[in-house]
Amino acid sequence: MPQTLPREKRLRRAKEWIGQYAGEHIVKAYKKHFGVDQLCAMTELKMLGVDLDPDYVERATTAEMIRRAKITEKKEEQKEQEWLAKHAHQNDQFYYIAGYTSGGAPYGATWEEMGLEPWEEPE
Repeated sequence: MPQTLPREKRLRRAKEWIGQYAGEHIVKAYKKHFGVDQLCAMTELKMLGVDLDPDYVERATTAEMIRRAKITEKKEEQKEQEWLAKHAHQNDQFYYIAGYTSGGAPYGATWEEMGLEPWEEPE
């Protein structure tokens, strides 16, 4: 995503842009033109004196908050998957699992042998 202008500069440019805008979907157009999200577009348009339908603002705000929550959830899931991949060679008993016996039992260095509590990060 391209870097957006700082708000102060964006608002200065937006004053001129609003005067030239002739479409019907000013929030969507502002969002696209200035590279901001929906909440930012609505906030800045209000700051610039544009009247927005309160029902639209409420629906759009709710939708944006749901979108942001999904992004946060996805990032947390990704972090968890990365953590699991990083610690795939560990379990509650072993700090490092070097391998498995023919019977499927893990062997390696235990947390106790390392002087650590399970899942404690070494210093």
